[in-house]
Amino acid sequence: MRASDLLKPRPEGLYCPPGDFFIDPVRPVERALITHGHSDHARSGHSSVLATQETLDIMGLRYGEDFAGTTQAAVPCETLDINGVAVTFHPAGHVLGSAQICVEHRGMRIVASGDYKRQ
Repeated sequence: MRASDLLKPRPEGLYCPPGDFFIDPVRPVERALITHGHSDHARSGHSSVLATQETLDIMGLRYGEDFAGTTQAAVPCETLDINGVAVTFHPAGHVLGSAQICVEHRGMRIVASGDYKRQ
């Protein structure tokens, strides 16, 4: 497996074909994983959003409680399976609720950092 088989850029944003989800998409998509609540990463209109509870709360305040069809809170450092792809949200320290998202499948691991704090 190559890195481009796991995550690839598309007009909507960074796409994971085996998991069928986007990370921080710029347009509404079926399933979005969001790194943090800043408007250049978090947008409304997605059918399903997975993010930390803090990020979901920020999105609700910014866009209204109906900002997505469904939402799910990711627990930091807890791995979820999405269509056979392991997804783990790790604290990024950038802003409240920010996370780096580790995506693993068939021995390939990529971390989508979003924004992060260096110190």
